[in-house]
Parts: sequence; C-alpha cells; structure tokens
Amino acid sequence: MESTEFKLSEKGIKASEYQMLRNTTDWPAFNIQAVEGALEKDLFSVCVTHKGQVVGMGRIIGDGVLYFYIQDVIVLPAYRGKGVGDLIMRSLEGFIHRNGRVGSFIGLMAASGVKAFYKKYGYRERPNDRPGMYKML
Repeated sequence: MESTEFKLSEKGIKASEYQMLRNTTDWPAFNIQAVEGALEKDLFSVCVTHKGQVVGMGRIIGDGVLYFYIQDVIVLPAYRGKGVGDLIMRSLEGFIHRNGRVGSFIGLMAASGVKAFYKKYGYRERPNDRPGMYKML
C-alpha cells in the first residue's frame, strides 16, 4: 500500500470509530458516553481512512498554548508500518507548531514497544530524577 491511498482528515472522529480502534489495543475500555464527552473537548484530532474505512487516529488535548498532550495515536494492526502513524504525527505536530509558544510542553505516554517511533519526532524519555506519575479513577 502506498501512502497516497490514505486520506487524512482534520475532523473529529466519531465515538464508534474511536471505540473500534481502541478495541484493537490492550488499553482499558470506556463507555460510549465518556468517549463522546472526551472527544468533544479535543483541541485537535485527525483520522486516516483507506477506501472509506477508518484505519488510524490521533488527538491532542491540553490548554492549546503552553501544554499539549498527544493522546490515542492508534493505527489498525493491518496498517501498521505503512506510513499511517507518520501521517498522523506530522499533522499533530503541525497543529502544535502553529499554536504553541517557545517553551510549550508536549507530552505523551507511549504504549509498549513504540518508543522508537516517537523518538524520531524528537520525543525523549523523562530523566530518572523527573519521573512521570499518574492516577486513575
């Protein structure tokens, strides 16, 4: 497959499409109402289609000036390694560069096995003396 077969749209993804993509990961499931509420608050999101089918997505959340968090970069397993993730990241990075300021923080939490993918976009692991933390309800 050539990347020209893929269409990137800077549009909100439907909750059902998000659920379908997320179900291909080992991430925890969310109910549809929570997904709908979250997607309404995206700063920016993109979706990639192939022959009319959604095959990938990515979102940015945050305050839109100083803090940006790349969230939910998901590509269907059959389309990984075919340039879909690169299309998504180039678009997300473009939004951040158009809206961020010098010193803006761009964060993400990489899934297992994909650190090298994000490193090629300049992302680094946090130093041991500045570990990340999280909490879930």
